[in-house]
Amino acid sequence: MQVHVAKAEIFKLQVDAIVNPANSTGIMGGGTGGTIKRHGGDVIQHDAMARAPIAVGAAVVTGAGALPCQHVIHAPTMEEPGMKIGAENVRRAARAALIASDRMQLKVIAFPGMGT
Repeated sequence: MQVHVAKAEIFKLQVDAIVNPANSTGIMGGGTGGTIKRHGGDVIQHDAMARAPIAVGAAVVTGAGALPCQHVIHAPTMEEPGMKIGAENVRRAARAALIASDRMQLKVIAFPGMGT
């Protein structure tokens, strides 16, 4: 596995998947999720909400709407929008996103800051 760090707008990246540090409800109202939804379309949120609740430590993969990537991996760091969380939730969400990407055989995945 190779890791590269870059400063970029995640919704512009042409990668296999981007990670949405989600909440368990699938609502993409603010932060990274809101930005992904604004640029990719409501269909991304509808797909995530249809699979909710998504447990912290689990992840679901949806289409990417109008984004240049192929998929969005929704990996909840919290149960409800706006909750304060600890590092363990971030670790569990990141691990779930990596497992989901492996299951889908995705090669290039972009992670934003999670739990920030």
